[in-house]
Amino acid sequence: MKTDYKKEIESVRDFLPAMPTIMAELVEILNQSEVDLRVLSQVISKDPAMAVNVLRIANSAFYGLPNKVKTIEHAVTMIGLKEITSLCMACGMSGALRAFTGRKTIDLQAFWRHSVATGVIARTFCAQFSVTPDGNLYLAGLMHDVGKVILDRFLHNVYTEVIRLTYEENMSVAEAERQVLGDSHAKIGGWLMEKWGLPGIFADVACYHHSVMDAPKENREAVAVVSLANNVARLMGFGFGGDLRGTILAESEAFKVIRETNHRIEDMDIARFVMDLERNDSDIVEIERIMNAR
Repeated sequence: MKTDYKKEIESVRDFLPAMPTIMAELVEILNQSEVDLRVLSQVISKDPAMAVNVLRIANSAFYGLPNKVKTIEHAVTMIGLKEITSLCMACGMSGALRAFTGRKTIDLQAFWRHSVATGVIARTFCAQFSVTPDGNLYLAGLMHDVGKVILDRFLHNVYTEVIRLTYEENMSVAEAERQVLGDSHAKIGGWLMEKWGLPGIFADVACYHHSVMDAPKENREAVAVVSLANNVARLMGFGFGGDLRGTILAESEAFKVIRETNHRIEDMDIARFVMDLERNDSDIVEIERIMNAR
């Protein structure tokens, strides 16, 4: 007889981790149209480890800056306020969701690499094809799957069964979740984004990246970009779980949504796009390593 986990999943809402204070301050900055560099620097300086990691990422091959970045102020000048704020949020988020010492977890390294890959690809997609050039999309892509970490934290033994199914039955994590739990990580991720008071785009990306057409119209294209990036990350080998099925990207809901407002994507060579992204493989691994450095 199949176990009903509805009550357990609903109870997760009451025990979601609180947003760290420094991240709450960064959210306020993320919501501002204009940001005072001195204020941002003061917030970041409260967490020296975060500042160090952000500078390491800024100096990574991914950004390819000509000169070494030594200060947050310099990084902002070279990369931009919103981008630095997103990097800080990303580093803070990985710390906030880190497992307690000694606790059994899913493969968090594989999880974060997939998440970083999705964020990087979403950012690249926007820049290269002029699709929703929103500074929040890198971070939204990186955070799209956080519901998986939450489910694993509260229902580890059950979630281990979900991951086992993805390998043995070659099904997606979302499908395995529905089969085992009757619900998916998307809902849980949306709850966390709402609790943390992040802009609506973050909750929508978390909730609807597997059901793009259900996303609110105002954020549907952004959700589509992350959904497409999610699939590309998996095709590049940055997957999470055992789903090795191929995906025809041009036939996906995400691609169709983007095509409605960006007709130039009709001429896009998807295969070439994925091949070109492979040059970011080492950058993705490096960013994940830096983000999760203890």
